Amino acid sequence: MIVEKRVWKIIYEYIKYTSYNFFTISESRDDIWLYSREQQTLKRIILSKQTAQSTLFMVQKIMDHHDEIETTLGNPINHYELILIGQEVQLNEMPMNIKITSCTDAKTLSQALYTPFKAITNKTKPQSIAWYQKRIINQNQIDTAMIKFAPITYILILLNIMSFIFMSVWQITHKVDTIVEKGGLTHFNFVHGDYYRLISSIFMHFDFQHLLFNMMSLFILGKLVEFLFSKWQYVLIYIGGGIVGNLVSLTFDTQSISVGASGAICALLGALFAYLMFSGKYKKKFIFQVIVFSIIYLAMSALFANVNNYAHFGGLFGGLCIAILMYLFQQKNRFAKWLLCAFIILNVLLLFNIFSEEEHHIYNEYALKAMEDGRDQYAQDILNETVKKGYENDETYVYLGLLKSKEESLSNGIALWKKGLKAFPNSDKLNYQMALAMRALDDYESADKYLKKAIEHNKKQEYETLQKEIKEFR
Repeated sequence: MIVEKRVWKIIYEYIKYTSYNFFTISESRDDIWLYSREQQTLKRIILSKQTAQSTLFMVQKIMDHHDEIETTLGNPINHYELILIGQEVQLNEMPMNIKITSCTDAKTLSQALYTPFKAITNKTKPQSIAWYQKRIINQNQIDTAMIKFAPITYILILLNIMSFIFMSVWQITHKVDTIVEKGGLTHFNFVHGDYYRLISSIFMHFDFQHLLFNMMSLFILGKLVEFLFSKWQYVLIYIGGGIVGNLVSLTFDTQSISVGASGAICALLGALFAYLMFSGKYKKKFIFQVIVFSIIYLAMSALFANVNNYAHFGGLFGGLCIAILMYLFQQKNRFAKWLLCAFIILNVLLLFNIFSEEEHHIYNEYALKAMEDGRDQYAQDILNETVKKGYENDETYVYLGLLKSKEESLSNGIALWKKGLKAFPNSDKLNYQMALAMRALDDYESADKYLKKAIEHNKKQEYETLQKEIKEFR
């Protein structure tokens, strides 16, 4: 004999750890219907006593009303299984798509409703029958999603946490500790070939509060999207939407550093709006909960420093478009290919604009800030790394020469500026710096030569002022 509470516990765990979801139940609560969209299978768990004749009658009703059941469910059914609890009914001939399973004890029931996470389920604390029934017989999609075991969401959260720990260790073990060096997304790095940053930045966060807020949001939205969409669709929405968000960010902001999962999380919001548009399931409570959560999330995220609204709205748009495309292709809609082409063209235009924008040298900016704060050695380390990676420009050599002049001698600084002029002979900044150095050495003739070249390429007020000063001393 199987204890009733044990039956409900097994059903609850089966729903939690598999693709099966509650569909309907009889008034006497002795006939529970579960359906799997992935397996396209409907299972009926029968608690009331049945005979061979009554079982055959149920099978006949299923065959007669198959089309009606599919219409009510809104999904195709390829297989049926009748699970008879606490009894054994032997039937010889059954239709190919209908299976009868007799469960005489808890062991055979566990085998019939097998979950791959027995090590977890065996350690859970038993609850009352009412507790299990309340969670199983639940028509609210958000509550059902929260019950579900969501491995993709848990993996994404784990990756974010591991990334944060790794970056914290990096901070201790590396001389150059910048969010850019750790994998943050900047316009400068992207146009220089660091395309991986479109994804790496999604798994990075500025601080623990930033990580905690995003992971709490991902836990809720991730479980919901993983419940409403397939696993591969969920991953595509999250990563694809995050990438689109980052492309939008690079298009409209070439100076900031972008990190955080918020763009990808907003893509999940976009997917939920697409679900509301195409699912045909317009339950007021669900719509209200999605809209309220969206407002709260966007408002709360705006409270953080350096919030990237471009990535937020870009991610929202990206997730919405990707989810809409999925629905259209599933429905074999004739506009699906046209929308896909438009989506691809839009992203190509974003890339074209990104590579057309003027570069903003983030490493030089870090070095200058360090120099202004008196951290000369740190500035030196940043600049050396910049040269090592091949990212140096004329401004890099200006700062390197200034540090050399300060730490060693002016002649060593001049040597670096001359080295820079070999690589960037038309640099007004390096020519101006050399003019200043020559003036300091009272070599006004050389100073005037360098200054003329600087003014030739850039008629700055400070260059012309220095030229007047040199003429007075010559």
